[in-house]
Amino acid sequence: MSRDDPLQTDFFIAGHEKVLYKSDTVWYQRPHGIKATTTVTREDRSGERLQVGVIEWPVSSRKQQPQIFVGTRLVEMTRTGLYTSPEKFTAADHYVYEWQILNSRSQLVPLREHPSAAYIATFVQSSTGSFLKRKQSASLFIPPEGVPILDDIVVTFIYFESQWRNKERRRSRSSMSVLVA
Repeated sequence: MSRDDPLQTDFFIAGHEKVLYKSDTVWYQRPHGIKATTTVTREDRSGERLQVGVIEWPVSSRKQQPQIFVGTRLVEMTRTGLYTSPEKFTAADHYVYEWQILNSRSQLVPLREHPSAAYIATFVQSSTGSFLKRKQSASLFIPPEGVPILDDIVVTFIYFESQWRNKERRRSRSSMSVLVA
């Protein structure tokens, strides 16, 4: 990833400087708050950018669920836990997968019977350098088993990682207000 924000980033192919996926989010002011739309595009073999996914973020995300589209297919993300907020979905290959947080990392695992028992995707963040000149990098590792559902992985990752980060920010703010009070 080129930036540490899944809503506004480029996804590169490992070892190349070529951007494969790109996410861009536009915010709209509405009478009752701000609405956003994240568009995910992929570069095809001829170099053309194709829209592969859209996430419609509602004005009040606590009351309504975002709508996630991969291609023209509506993907329903179902929360399956509490603290780490795992969420499952059915991909284009008709298998059910679940995004989980393990050791502060987003990981996509297949549920039930699947040709691969391993992780399908793992998000890794790292920091290098000194305190003053810290460089951060982030990578979404996807093994060959994930290639057939690459669009599903990238679009649902953007949704899941954004939701997780928002939840962590809220948790951090609420713990800070307890310390101040």
